[in-house]
Amino acid sequence: MEEQKSKKSPIIFYCKDCEEVVDTNRAGRKYVYKCKKCGTKNVAFGTEKSIGTFFRLEEKEKKAKSEESKAKSEESAKKK
Repeated sequence: MEEQKSKKSPIIFYCKDCEEVVDTNRAGRKYVYKCKKCGTKNVAFGTEKSIGTFFRLEEKEKKAKSEESKAKSEESAKKK
């Protein structure tokens, strides 16, 4: 089990413009990264726990899920 954990990178990258975890490219300097999705350098990095806590990713996921379920219930109500 520990082998699986060591294969996964403990560092994640969060694009502040896209507002999601993204893949990145290095932008020349040592600690500057470019978002592959939107191309900006407005990227924070850290452990999954630290990024999740600082940017409140769990709250955003819960909000998105509740909005999605609300939209589905409204859709089903319109069909009836």
